[in-house]
Amino acid sequence: MVQRGPKSGHLRFLTNDQAREIHVASLEVLESVGMDCPSTKIMEIFDRAGAWVDSKAKRIRIPQSLVEESLKKVPKEIVFCGRNPQNDILLEDSRVYFGMGGTPVPYIRDIETGEMRRPTKEDMNQATRLGDALPNIKFLMTIAGAYDVPYEVEYLHEFEALFNNTEKPILYSCPGGYAAQKVLEMAAAIVGGREELRKRPILALYTETVSPLSFSDVNENMIEFAKAGIPVANGPMPMCGASGPMTLAGTAVQSNAESLAAITLCQLVNPHTPNIYTGWVCAIDPRTSRCAYGAPEFAMGTSIFNTTMGRYYDMPTYGFGGCSDSKLPDAQAGAEVMMNGMLAALGGTNLIHDCGYLAGGSIGSMEMAVVCNEIIGMISRIVRGVKVDEETLAVDVIKNVGPGGHYMSQKHTLDHVRELYTPSLFDRESEVAWVKAGKKDVRDMARMKAKQILREHSATPLPKDVQLRLTEIVKEAEKQLVKAR
Repeated sequence: MVQRGPKSGHLRFLTNDQAREIHVASLEVLESVGMDCPSTKIMEIFDRAGAWVDSKAKRIRIPQSLVEESLKKVPKEIVFCGRNPQNDILLEDSRVYFGMGGTPVPYIRDIETGEMRRPTKEDMNQATRLGDALPNIKFLMTIAGAYDVPYEVEYLHEFEALFNNTEKPILYSCPGGYAAQKVLEMAAAIVGGREELRKRPILALYTETVSPLSFSDVNENMIEFAKAGIPVANGPMPMCGASGPMTLAGTAVQSNAESLAAITLCQLVNPHTPNIYTGWVCAIDPRTSRCAYGAPEFAMGTSIFNTTMGRYYDMPTYGFGGCSDSKLPDAQAGAEVMMNGMLAALGGTNLIHDCGYLAGGSIGSMEMAVVCNEIIGMISRIVRGVKVDEETLAVDVIKNVGPGGHYMSQKHTLDHVRELYTPSLFDRESEVAWVKAGKKDVRDMARMKAKQILREHSATPLPKDVQLRLTEIVKEAEKQLVKAR
């Protein structure tokens, strides 16, 4: 049974006419300026399709007609599959799903000590098991990283950890064409072959063009995933005033142009490749020059612009929602996560990621992932809205109780009590009960919950022969990629 997340799209800052203005401006940029491209493979694909390619200057200028024809071929919906079919999710319209983490983080908060340290492959295993257990997390990225393996094969080790430790859909990175081939080989081994993988994609590729307006060699991973017919999300991250214009609208034009270039590439490789629209507008902190994940402009730019353009193109969308600039799972983190998560959900972003990220994506935190799971529950309840009909208006119940009565004993109350959101982490007890329970704050409770999950939960193991095959593929890649040191 495919899960159908709650529909949203209640919040809109831009009109359809304004979306068209961004679209037309993006086409002008691609046709007149184009994309830098060091990849011979990517240039050849565009050259064969009739784009203007200058191999000496390594520049591709893409005519409007090529982009428009490509957009017509993109599927309007995607069934994003988990290893367990009960975790399949439907990406269409404005259905909302939250995911844990993103790309590898340089640091993780140690679950025992609370100190920052470099994450390991075992942290990848644990973080993935945590995300697999959290009920409001519907797809997996990471809040860790395998920094204790050779860097050339880091992403393959991370994919091995993901495949072994979750039964939910996986959206993740694998830079370069060769790494993409190996990851697809791993996924095919799990589901029973390439054709089965195309029918049931248990993974999707996340990749990034380089802002401003550049492909890179690692973007050849899109070619491999497109050939296999597996979903691709390209996430350009231009920052206003740094790698994009200072204005939100101007950076939206550039970001959209990069997204359209990536979509066109995928459709040229294999028409009807599932693309997930991602056109982000990021904010720079003018004092530090860091990308400000907790900025209101970041929340607007990665949610409202993103979903508006995805809706304009009638494509599934991917955005931010669980991220914070705070270094701790504290009040700042909670406020920023609620802000960007709520905007993304009310805007109708399909895949909302980064839950469990701190420090602008530099620190992963298992406690914060547990806190995010609670916040997602609250957001999801708000997104579902209020049903108004004869049953919920409850006129007969009001008449029956009358003045001075109470509703505690009414069957109507029992029938509808589950409509109220009941937290699993946040405290609603009396202050006396809270003191008796040890005066624990939410960070303490989240740490306890995370440790309990890690003690008790494991995904259904892959068959032993499949586990061995995944390990063999990673070892084969190490022989190919890791240089003698």
